[in-house]
Amino acid sequence: MTGYGRAERHGEDVSVAVEARSVNHRFLDIHVRCPGRFLSWEPRVRSIVRDALRRGKVDIHLNVKESGRFGAKLSVNRELLRAFLDEAEKIRGEFGVGGEVGLRDLFSVPELVQVAPEGGDTAELLWSEAESAVRDALAMLSKTRREEGERLKGFLRDTAERIGTLAAEIRSLAAENRELAQARFRERIETLAGNAAVDPARLHQEAAILVDRLDITEECDRLGSHLAAMDALFREPGEAVGKRFDFLVQEVFRELNTAGNKSAHAGISQRVVAAKTELEKIREQIQNVE
Repeated sequence: MTGYGRAERHGEDVSVAVEARSVNHRFLDIHVRCPGRFLSWEPRVRSIVRDALRRGKVDIHLNVKESGRFGAKLSVNRELLRAFLDEAEKIRGEFGVGGEVGLRDLFSVPELVQVAPEGGDTAELLWSEAESAVRDALAMLSKTRREEGERLKGFLRDTAERIGTLAAEIRSLAAENRELAQARFRERIETLAGNAAVDPARLHQEAAILVDRLDITEECDRLGSHLAAMDALFREPGEAVGKRFDFLVQEVFRELNTAGNKSAHAGISQRVVAAKTELEKIREQIQNVE
C-alpha cells in the first residue's frame, strides 16, 4: 500500500530528518539509507518498521546535520608514518631515487590518517533523536496508508457484493442447469435407443452419472462460503487481512472456473464470466492491502 511520511527531531547542535515511503509489494521489503557514520542504525530502523508494517516495499531515508560538540577529530598513526618515511629513505639510498615526500604523498597512505568523532560514539549519542524521528515518520506513513485503505476497502466491498449477487444468480440457475442437461441426454438416449445393439438401461445409467457430474451444487456451496469469509474480513479493524483476502480470491476463482466448466446453461456461463471479470478487479488491488 502506498504512503508517505516525514518527520524531524532537533537536539542540541543536531537535527535528524526522516522520510518514509511505501509502495505496493506482496511481502515486506525494507530499504534503509543512513549516512556512513550511522550505519549501525540500520538494523534498529528495520526492527521498528517490522513492528509497524506487514506488507509493502518501504524506503527509509535518514539525514543528519551536526555541528558543535559532534565534530570530527583527526588522528595520525605515527608508527605507520615512521615506517613509511624510513622505507622512503631506504629506497632513495638503495636505488638512487630522488624527490621529497610531501603531505600529499602522506595523506594517500591508507589508514595513516583516521577520522573519529569527538565526544564518544556519535551514532549512539544521536540514536534517541533518530528513533523518535523514525517512529514519527512511520506514524504519518501509516496514517496515509489507512486513508488509502479506507478508499480501497469501499471499492473491494462493492466489487465483492457484485460477485455475491452473480453467485446467487448462478445458484438459482443450478437446478435449471441440471434439468437442461437431463433433457439433452434424454434426447441423445432416445436417438441411440433405436439401435438394437444399445442397452437402454445402460444408457440411462450412464446418463444419470454424467448429469450428476454436471451438478454444480457443491461449487455453489463452497463459493458462498468463500464469499462469506471474504465479507467477514471487512469487519476486522486493525487486522492484517491482505494475504487471507488473496487466498480467498484464488479459491473463489477456482469454484467459478469449475462451475463454468461443468455448466451446460448459457445463463450460468455468462454470469461466471461476469463474476471472473469482477474478481480480476479485486485481484489487481488486493496486493495493495496489508
